[in-house]
Amino acid sequence: MLSAASQSQLTPRPAKCLCRPVAGWLAAIFLLVAAPALHAGIKSERLLAAIINHNPAPLIVESGRQLALAEQAARRLPGAHAFWGVGQSMEPLYATNTAVVVVPVAYDRIRKGMTVVFWNRDGFRVAHTVVGETRGGYLTQGVNCPEPDPGVVNEDNLIGVVVQAFAASDTPFRIETAQRLAAKGRYRIAPAVLATLNG
Repeated sequence: MLSAASQSQLTPRPAKCLCRPVAGWLAAIFLLVAAPALHAGIKSERLLAAIINHNPAPLIVESGRQLALAEQAARRLPGAHAFWGVGQSMEPLYATNTAVVVVPVAYDRIRKGMTVVFWNRDGFRVAHTVVGETRGGYLTQGVNCPEPDPGVVNEDNLIGVVVQAFAASDTPFRIETAQRLAAKGRYRIAPAVLATLNG
């Protein structure tokens, strides 16, 4: 939840992830404003498989420790930053109150399904998933958003890619989606991923 002082500085945008500096660290805010119902967003099975493959499962930690642990992890990685996410635009991939670690990435290393952090055209930092590519850059979308974001991610506005996540709770999305896609032959669950899913 934002403090009253923070809320006056932000213009709400439907289902967006906004970030601001907090005590020397970055904090991400996935807005709750006009967010659609869970599973209302990305439907493509091929894209869902890419999302599962390219995004780290959250490490489940004690509530209230998510950001501190993400900050610790970020200090060990060159150029990394910790972000705090609240809201629904990235659910069910990441539940609200998930802290993520973001590292710089070469633009040509971005792949469909990765979650990237970038400056949007309104000047906010956004964390959404890459869903396509155009001549001007990469298209992004919140996993729970019905449409791609306006604008594109390019070399000028790219900040980095999510490499770690810390959450107090998880959603069944990753397990259920991987199992459903594997049953249809659209996703091959790697042994290491299978071990994680079966806990």
